[in-house]
Order: sequence, then C-alpha cells, then structure tokens
Amino acid sequence: MTRTHTTGLPRPAEPADDLTGRVVLVIGGGRGIGAAVVEGFARRGAHVVAADTDRLPSAYNHYRSTATTGFAEARALAGTLGGKGLSVTAARADATDEDDVRALYRGIADGHGRLDTVVNAFGVTHVSPVERMELAEFRQVVSGNLDGVFLSSREALPLLRASGGGSIVNFSSVSGRTGFAKVAHYCAAKFGVVGFTAALAQEVAKENIRVNAVCPGIVRSNMWRYLLAEFTRPGESEDACWERMRTMIPQREFQTPEDIAGLVLYLASAPRVTGQAVSVDGGMTAP
Repeated sequence: MTRTHTTGLPRPAEPADDLTGRVVLVIGGGRGIGAAVVEGFARRGAHVVAADTDRLPSAYNHYRSTATTGFAEARALAGTLGGKGLSVTAARADATDEDDVRALYRGIADGHGRLDTVVNAFGVTHVSPVERMELAEFRQVVSGNLDGVFLSSREALPLLRASGGGSIVNFSSVSGRTGFAKVAHYCAAKFGVVGFTAALAQEVAKENIRVNAVCPGIVRSNMWRYLLAEFTRPGESEDACWERMRTMIPQREFQTPEDIAGLVLYLASAPRVTGQAVSVDGGMTAP
C-alpha cells in the first residue's frame, strides 16, 4: 500500500520526476548553484521558495563586503521562472539569523501549509593562513556555513513531520572531505556540515525524514572566482590559474551548477538514501 501523509499526497516509492503539489525551500537560492536547484525543482512541478539575503554579518566572506545581492537576485529569478510558467517565490532571510529563519518557516507554514524538501545551499569562504587568522574571521566563516544548517534544520523538522516526512539536503564541499591550505575555517565548517548531517539523519530516520549532504567540487561560481584571485601565482594569468585548478580534477572538467542540482534532486526523493555526504567533484576526493 502506498503511504500517504497528512494532506493525502503520496510519498514517492522511488525518485520522483513529477513533484506537482510539493513545496520546496532553497535557502541560498538567489544565484549560482542555488538558482540551478530552484529551477530544477520548479521544472518538475514543485512550488519553490527561493530564500536569500542582501546583508551579511561581516566582510569576512568571498564578497569582501557586508552587502550582497542575494535577495534581489532571488526576486529576479522568481520573475524569470514565473514568466516561463513555473511556480517560484522569493523570500528574504539570512540563514545565520535565528529570527530571520524562524520568520521564514512561519511564512511557509502560513502560506503553504506544508513543506516537503529543504535545501540549505548557502555558504561563505575567506582566505587566510591560520597563523594570521583573526578569531572574528574564524567565527564568521564557521557561522556562515554551519550555524545556518543547524537553524534551518531545526525549524524545518516540525513542518516536515506534519507533512508526513520529507528531505533535507545540506551543502558541504570538497573542503568537507579533505583539507586545503589557507581555508582551515571553511574546512572546519564544511566537515561539520557532514557530521551534523549524519547525526541528524539518525535522529529522524524513523519519521520518514531523510537528511543528506552534497559536496560540490570546482564550480565556476562567485566563490571560486574569489578563490582564483587569492591563489593566482605572481605573473600567472587568470586563464592559466583556471587551467592549474583543472589539473586538480581527475576528469579534467569543472563541475556545473546543473551537475550539483541533479544530485540534489535525486537525494530529495530517493527513499532509501539518508545520512550520506555525496561528492560531485570529478574524482577530486576519491579514496
């Protein structure tokens, strides 16, 4: 017999292509990989809330500023996809602000009455060797990647439970699988996301709630462009630096936002997969 949850929609027995009637929240959905995730869910019929922020607590991030355009880009994305007949709305929320996160989930409960999938697709990085790293910098990078996963997951659980179960997909990184020089704080946070994901999956497995993590490799995103600028060698061109980074990948191909979105979509509906951290990195972190 097919299991149903409280609103009568069937819980899929296998990864679903048709997500009509489902409600998906993507925090960090304004740009890059997050935007590809939003579009992927929307094209399968889900209503997607793309949440993002236009302010950050400090300038210890790859934008080098406390101001960002995440929410503005989420609104633009919602307008573009809405023009194609897809169901997307934008919401303003800083994933590391407890009040923002609580308000975000209240809005989803009041506006939609259910939640099926949460994708925590946000993160910040900053480059500094440990010996010169300030405590404020360490705390901001850890908070910007890990606190929000905790806050979002905590607030999501009651709504997922009331909807009969669902899925949380957290964003870690290749830096959550292996260490890289000058981003020790980022590695610490992303390793933490993997550990948090595994532990929470154990807590909620019997409630039909699955929790997994994705670990993207090198995607030509804002974050990686910042890292490129920081790690370019004296006299080295930008193109040469990109090619040097390409040699770090056994497949010799950069990953794309769509590559990562494809895995997120799978994990969101795979009924027997939980507690996993899965890499999309062209073999960079293969054992």
